Amino acid sequence: MFPMEATEKEAMEELKRRTVSDVTPKMLEDELLFYRFCKARDFNVSQAESMLRKHIAWRKEFQIDTILSSYKPPEVR
Repeated sequence: MFPMEATEKEAMEELKRRTVSDVTPKMLEDELLFYRFCKARDFNVSQAESMLRKHIAWRKEFQIDTILSSYKPPEVR
């Protein structure tokens, strides 16, 4: 990864700890995911957590994580 300040790294780790039970295993492996959400909210962990939780809810609502395995093309008439 790229160099970052200790406070930025701490914010990322805190966001990860707060959401570890809600993100998918693939999302958990993606360090940049947590960085992006922290960066988007100027490393305010509470705001980043809120934004990430809304992202997770959106992914569940639109079944993003299962779309490739559960997609059924429309029937051709």
